[in-house]
Amino acid sequence: MSNKEEAAANRKRPEQFKLVNAYDEIVKTAVSEMMNTTDACKCERCYLDVCAIVFNQGYSHFVNTREGELLKKVPEMNHGNRAQLMVQILHAIKKVQDFPHHSGYQKKS
Repeated sequence: MSNKEEAAANRKRPEQFKLVNAYDEIVKTAVSEMMNTTDACKCERCYLDVCAIVFNQGYSHFVNTREGELLKKVPEMNHGNRAQLMVQILHAIKKVQDFPHHSGYQKKS
């Protein structure tokens, strides 16, 4: 294939970009780990409620990236940032424990 043919083929193929929150996996993993160390309900709804609260507290860093390039754009988490994230997660877990969105959960005293 000549350079002209290759260039023409690349123009016809749309770039696959995606808008993603670079903190997505960091937060979800940390929430899962923290919930497993508490007596919090570990159902999918409570897990996602905790994640939503944490994301809404400012843990978002949206980037436009090609598939597979996200790791280049993940923000660094130093010890201070990680500690602050853990505090936010604990507050979110407490909030979800106090006001669960499902009726089957019995709050432990």
